[in-house]
Amino acid sequence: MAKCDACGLREAKIHLSIEDDQLSLCNDCYNEYMAGELEVELEELLESFSLKDSEGVVRTFLVETRLYPIGIFMEAKENIEFGYTFAVHGELEDDQQQLLNRLIEKTKKGIKEKYIESKVFLSGQPYESLTNDHFAGRIEYDEFAEGLPLIIIDGRAYTWEEVGRLIMSYEGFQIKVKMYDQTDEID
Repeated sequence: MAKCDACGLREAKIHLSIEDDQLSLCNDCYNEYMAGELEVELEELLESFSLKDSEGVVRTFLVETRLYPIGIFMEAKENIEFGYTFAVHGELEDDQQQLLNRLIEKTKKGIKEKYIESKVFLSGQPYESLTNDHFAGRIEYDEFAEGLPLIIIDGRAYTWEEVGRLIMSYEGFQIKVKMYDQTDEID
């Protein structure tokens, strides 16, 4: 884990090339640098929030803000590996508190529907199925399956094979798959 070139304290997640210099910065130092370059003041906002999902489970999200020349990006990541992740994007002059409120509302909406339910056959064998003939999630890298993704649904990672088993009960049906940017609203 490389440390930030500016503060030397946190993990460097952002790597910049500025003229002949290479900088590796943590998110805070990157935002401080960009705020100066873009003449934007970042407001101090919540760093985390917790919400109950559709089953009453409390989920905690860490908020990360990044300044880019094209606007402000905010992301809420659940504090578990492969948990839920939601993001919004706004203009540099947008009200940052309102942008955070949009992120929280998007997160509430995103965790209120459960797409996969666990059931048990009469024989006692457990299985999972889609609750309403559809699901939404995100694509992640699967380090154990070369060339195949993990699909994160309901804040849980599913292998490509597991997703295949979930949809096999729909054999003969038509399917439509549509990709969305992580800041887009999924209807």
